Amino acid sequence: MICVLLGMNACNTQQDVIDTGVASPYFEGTIMDFLRADSYNWELTVKMIERAGLVDLFEGKDDEYPEITFWGPKSYSIQRYIWDEQFKNGSNIQSVDDIPVEDCRAFILRYVSKGKLLKKDVAYRNTEYQINDKRQDGRTLVTCLAGNSFYAYLEVQPYGGVADGGPVTLRLYSPVYSKIPMATPDIQPANGVVHALNYGHAFGEI
Repeated sequence: MICVLLGMNACNTQQDVIDTGVASPYFEGTIMDFLRADSYNWELTVKMIERAGLVDLFEGKDDEYPEITFWGPKSYSIQRYIWDEQFKNGSNIQSVDDIPVEDCRAFILRYVSKGKLLKKDVAYRNTEYQINDKRQDGRTLVTCLAGNSFYAYLEVQPYGGVADGGPVTLRLYSPVYSKIPMATPDIQPANGVVHALNYGHAFGEI
């Protein structure tokens, strides 16, 4: 069963809506409250934030970062990272508790950017150029607290034979890791926004 799930999720890079338990994009509580309320999707994410000593950041209690954007990796991405460490790299890491605190902190800060960046604030890709083309002027640079950067951009999907008649999709691109698979954008707790990444995201590759 695990092997089947691995195969399915590793190949899934479409922007799919993941059930967050709420119909509205707004959540009454902090980002940390939101993550803790959905253990199915975020249990290991919460454990890593706690181990990293970053709870205040996610609760809006850090004076330097009253609002943040969390490009959220799901528990499954973290679990797959742990499995890869065990079986591919021969590591003794069995759980989040075995990952060094400084590594947990470095990982989580790769997914946090300052302020609240909503989907509507992101630029539309100039369709004349690929997203990694130097001439591309339709992309928004995102720099995270760990210092890593990637691009966010919007694309309009075709529908009914009309090139721009479909839904608007938020996409992410890293100059280092290429495409970063998105799932659900614009989940809005009180102290920022969560853009949930797809289950197929390789943890740390952002």
